[in-house]
Amino acid sequence: MTPGTAPRALRDRNRQLARDVVLDAAERLLQASPNAEFSMRALAAEAGVGFATPFNHFGSKNAIMQALSARLIERMSVRFRDERPEGDAIDRVLAMGRISIGVLLEKPDASKVVVGSLGVVSPTPSSVRPKSESLWVQALDDCAGLTPATRALGRELLPQQLAFTFRGCLSFWIAGELGDAMLPKAFRAGALTLLLGFASPARRAAMATAIRPLSVKL
Repeated sequence: MTPGTAPRALRDRNRQLARDVVLDAAERLLQASPNAEFSMRALAAEAGVGFATPFNHFGSKNAIMQALSARLIERMSVRFRDERPEGDAIDRVLAMGRISIGVLLEKPDASKVVVGSLGVVSPTPSSVRPKSESLWVQALDDCAGLTPATRALGRELLPQQLAFTFRGCLSFWIAGELGDAMLPKAFRAGALTLLLGFASPARRAAMATAIRPLSVKL
């Protein structure tokens, strides 16, 4: 370790610890509040830090919510990696949807506020979309199960389109138009519909059959 590297590493570690303390406190307040809300003053008190500390580390409450959203996505990724779903790319995409929604439904009220905050107009664009797309890159892996002719296109387009589909389902869930029980079915129907054109011929009939009852129930 070169001179100056150790102090810099210590500062970075302390900075990350301080950010984690603030985010942990924000999660506790969201979960404890009847309307899943908190003030910045309450956040500082819950975290045991000065009032300016959350602003110094994040800049705004909206940035804190974005950081909480990134945390949710990381938990989804870790849960998927730990579970190690079997099957091809289509099976893994459906498993990622199931796992990710399971993470959100563990604390649904808080999750709705965190994800819903991403729709608030802000002068600073959110950086959540690339993180969301990375979930579907992880799930698709080598794109096995897609036809060879569509594999390259799927690798390029599907992460983005699956992220859009997932976010769209969440927006209707947050608005109350999809209940907790219907959310997994809504995403499964959307993902199967999106993947149908990329699937190998051997998979398409079964996928089409699986979509129909899901769409009727929605």
